[in-house]
Amino acid sequence: SESTRLLDVYLFLFDDFLLITKIKRNKKKYGGSDTSLIPVCPSLTPELQSFIREGGFCTVLDQPIPLDRLMLKNIDPV
Repeated sequence: SESTRLLDVYLFLFDDFLLITKIKRNKKKYGGSDTSLIPVCPSLTPELQSFIREGGFCTVLDQPIPLDRLMLKNIDPV
C-alpha cells in the first residue's frame, strides 16, 4: 500500500483468515516432463491453474488477516 507501483495479487479466502499472495514465475523449464499432469486444486481459476502447471507459484506478501479483524465497505467507483 505504500508503493505507487501496481502489483497483481491473488487473494485466498479461508474460513478464518484472508491470505494475500503474489505470483512468482519459475525461471527453470521442466525439460521433457508433461506438466499438464500436475494435480491442481479445481477451485482455482483456470488462469492460476495454468500458471501453476507451468512451474509458477504464489508467495505470501504479508501476515494472514484474521476475518474477525477485517471490515468490508462498499465504495462508489471513481
